[in-house]
Amino acid sequence: MSDLELKKMQDLDDAADRAGGFLAQFTKADTRYDYRALLKYCRDKEIDPLDITVRELHRFVLPS
Repeated sequence: MSDLELKKMQDLDDAADRAGGFLAQFTKADTRYDYRALLKYCRDKEIDPLDITVRELHRFVLPS
């Protein structure tokens, strides 16, 4: 996960929290992640989200 992807994820999550949640229209080509679970996993493991492996990241892909 790049710095830009992490920043976008945090900005979106913060905006959603302020708005009381969010709905977004996704295409089938978009990969969606359970960002809250991903961030909790990183906090629990005491790792930076930028250091997560691809294998670990795939655990948080949501079905389309």
